[in-house]
Amino acid sequence: MKSLIQLVDYIVKAGKSKTEKTARLLILQGILAGMFIATGAIGYFKLVAYTADPGLGKFLGALVFPTGIIAILLLGSELFTSDCMAILAVYKKEVKLGAFMKVLAIVICSNLLGAVIMAALSTGAGIFSDHMLEIVAKVSVAKTTMPISQMFISAVLCNIIVCSGVMMAYSANDVTGKILAIWFPICVFVLSGTEHIVANMFYLSMGYLNGAEITIAGILTNFGVVTLGNFVGGGILIAGVNYFKGRELAL
Repeated sequence: MKSLIQLVDYIVKAGKSKTEKTARLLILQGILAGMFIATGAIGYFKLVAYTADPGLGKFLGALVFPTGIIAILLLGSELFTSDCMAILAVYKKEVKLGAFMKVLAIVICSNLLGAVIMAALSTGAGIFSDHMLEIVAKVSVAKTTMPISQMFISAVLCNIIVCSGVMMAYSANDVTGKILAIWFPICVFVLSGTEHIVANMFYLSMGYLNGAEITIAGILTNFGVVTLGNFVGGGILIAGVNYFKGRELAL
């Protein structure tokens, strides 16, 4: 298991390596990450829709949802929310802010493309029943009509939970440890119902493609606010606090 100083150094190196990747590679890895998150969401909706007890359905769905982020972790894809932590490389002056923000911009656009592809494939394949689509529509409406302040705070909280889990996984030295470390925090994120930009990309794309009463303006508002909140949670709070903790321990 890595110490905190080793963990910070690991994330700094990862951040630096991201800026050295070609745009084409970032796009491909970002598309895959969007598709992987959507894969976990499909399992979640299936269990929520077909479990008689709603509470049990959400719990079982939360146990399945981490499949997506485990795939991202083990297969080397690029996910916006966890990539926010790599701003540690900027804090440590290993990478320029402009170069890092360019990476995030490419990744988030690619995550969106992956999520939309999965929404289109899921719709075309007919794997969502009418009941599942009713649940998706309800979720979509709730996400696009939430007060802006609540949406932002929920997104900040979401990425505190998610990035904490990813950091725990990074600290492990073997596959089993990584999976166990990330599984429970991601379950907590799902059960909390907080706002995750890439998951929302799939939810809202599915809702829009299948007739949910949501607007493009509502979708874009959610995307903008949640992206900012996720960045604050992961890139400023989690990354910032751990940067200063690492500095104190190194003294």
